[in-house]
Amino acid sequence: MFEIGMMVAIIILASGAYKYIERRTRGSIPSDAEERINARMDELDRRLTDIQDVMITIDEKLSRR
Repeated sequence: MFEIGMMVAIIILASGAYKYIERRTRGSIPSDAEERINARMDELDRRLTDIQDVMITIDEKLSRR
């Protein structure tokens, strides 16, 4: 049973090392599509924060009554 656990741990560590090396060697210049997606995600994050602020305000007003 211990051997199976060690094998699983080795596989997980090897996978993590592979992903780390892959990210380090990949080009760091984002493509146009990545930049557009990042810009849209930032806009969505801003809008969700605004909605959350409004919902918190409404909740506070309703809880005071």
